[in-house]
Amino acid sequence: MAEEREATYEIPSDLAQIPTVWRYEILRYFRSRRLLAALAVVGVILSVIYLLPPLYDSPYSGTDTEVSLHIEFDDLGSGIPEYVGSINRTAIDGGTLEVFVDGEPYPSLDGVNWVFSSREAGGLGFNAILFMPNVIMQNVSEVTATYEWYTPPESFASNFIGFVSILVIICVTAFAADSLVGEFQNKTGYLLFPNAVKRGTLFAGKFAASVTMGVVVVGLYYGVVAALSIVSARGVDDDYMLSFLLAIEYLIAATAIAYFISSLLKGTTGALVLTFFLLFMILPIVDGVSMFSGVKIEGSVTFAAGAISYILQDPYPADSMMDVGMGMEIHSFYPSPETAAIVMLLYAVIGCMLSMVLFKRKQLAG
Repeated sequence: MAEEREATYEIPSDLAQIPTVWRYEILRYFRSRRLLAALAVVGVILSVIYLLPPLYDSPYSGTDTEVSLHIEFDDLGSGIPEYVGSINRTAIDGGTLEVFVDGEPYPSLDGVNWVFSSREAGGLGFNAILFMPNVIMQNVSEVTATYEWYTPPESFASNFIGFVSILVIICVTAFAADSLVGEFQNKTGYLLFPNAVKRGTLFAGKFAASVTMGVVVVGLYYGVVAALSIVSARGVDDDYMLSFLLAIEYLIAATAIAYFISSLLKGTTGALVLTFFLLFMILPIVDGVSMFSGVKIEGSVTFAAGAISYILQDPYPADSMMDVGMGMEIHSFYPSPETAAIVMLLYAVIGCMLSMVLFKRKQLAG
C-alpha cells in the first residue's frame, strides 16, 4: 500500500500577501463602478474645457490675414536702430510670416529687409517684425502681415491643469476615504481579520490599490491633455512632466490624509464627507486667510498643491503684496516647488504611519 503523505500548505510571507490584497481591492473598485464614475468626470471636464473656447469664438489656432502693423522706431536696447512692428499674438509660426508694404510683397531676403523676433517681455510673449533702416521703410504708408498663430503649450496646459487638484480630491474621496472604516462598519472585518493576514499587510495592499486607481485616473487626464496640446498647441510645455509628478505626490499625500480620517471615524459617510470638505474647502479657506494676515502657510498640503499648476508658468510667480489703502494689505503667496514637494512628502509619510497605527489598534464592535 502506497505511503500516504500529509499535505502541507505554506503561508505566504507578509510581503507576498500585499499584491493579493491589492488585486482584490482593485476588483472591488471595479465592481462598485467607482472607476467608471471617475473616468466619466474626467471625460466631461476635458470636453467642457476643450470645447468651450472654440464655441465662444476663441479658437486655439488660426491665420491672421493682412493685419495692419503699427511701425515704431526703436533700438530695443540693442544699440542698432530698427523699425519695429509688433504682432498681437503670443505664439507665431515664423515660417508662415509674409509681409506686405503698400500692398506689395516685401520678402525678408534672409534678414536683409526684416527679421522675425520672438522674445519674453515681462513674462509675456513678445512677437515683432524688426525692419532694417532703409529708404523703403522711411517712405511707406502701410505695412501689413499674414501669419499663422497658435496657443502656446504653457497657456493651453494651464487651462486644464488648474482642475487637477480637484480631480485628486475626487479620486481620494472615491478610492481612499472609506477603505479602512468600511471594514468595521460593514462587519467584513469579522471574516477578514481572523485570517493569517496581518493588519499591516492589509493596510499596505489597500493603500497601494487606492493610489493605483488615482494614478490611473490622473495619468489618463494628463495623457489626454498632452495629446490635445500636441494637436492644438503644437507641443507640450517643458515643465508638464514635473507638474504630473507633483500631482502624483499630492495624490499620495491626500490618500494618506484620507486613510488617517478613515482610521479615526466609525462610519463611511462621515469619512467621505470629511475627506472631501477638508481638502476641497476647509484647508483652502485657511490658506486664503494668509492673503490678509501676511503669513505664508507653507505647511498646508493644499497650499503646496498649488505648485502643480504654477510650475507651468514661466517665469514662476513670486510672492507679492498690494496696498489697497486704509491700512489694508493683500498678499499673494506661491509655494516654491522644492518646498511643496517636501511638504507633500511629509504628509504622505506621517499620514501613513499614524493611520496604520490606528488601524492596527482599532477594535471591531457590535
